[in-house]
Amino acid sequence: MSDSDLRWLYRDEAPRAPEGRFLLEDLIEGSGPIELDIGFGRGLSLFERAAAAPESRLIGIEVKTKLAYKVNERLQKHQLLNVAILCGDAREILKRAEPGRSVQRVALHFPDPWWKKRHDKRRVIGEALLAELHRLMRPGGELFIQTDVEHRAEQYLAQLRETAGFTLASHSGYVEANPFDARSNREKRAIEDGLPVWRILATRDRSA
Repeated sequence: MSDSDLRWLYRDEAPRAPEGRFLLEDLIEGSGPIELDIGFGRGLSLFERAAAAPESRLIGIEVKTKLAYKVNERLQKHQLLNVAILCGDAREILKRAEPGRSVQRVALHFPDPWWKKRHDKRRVIGEALLAELHRLMRPGGELFIQTDVEHRAEQYLAQLRETAGFTLASHSGYVEANPFDARSNREKRAIEDGLPVWRILATRDRSA
């Protein structure tokens, strides 16, 4: 199959969210807590989280069609029934998702990899995404963000401090370890290479 044919395959066969408004709980059978993994890349975080929290229903969102297609293939091969994949921009997908206050945990692994300031306007984590996450998350739900770009980490902290409805888990905003026992591929590589990783944990306020 040619590269062109593969691109068409990835685009056409990568799993997508339903048209219009849709229910997150309809994507996976069961009654366990719903978790979102946004930007799962090559999928290590999904597989490790599925093993660590088999009672949870995991929904992975990835904008790159090739990665979404290939990770979905692996999930089907391993018959992991508590994980669903959606391909597309998380901001567009989540604004159509229901019901509110249904998501227990959200992880964003190394988003916005462009480190130059001129790319700031391309940031995924901003007012629009945080508003949708606040709407969808359960009171007391956890939001975890990690990055290896210090400039980005500082921006995320500033954004969370300015956003009503979220409380940082520490005074500095940072935590030492990944609280979800699920490494992304990039996190694993950064640890192996001895590179710093900035990890941010916040909770969705119970009263907001």
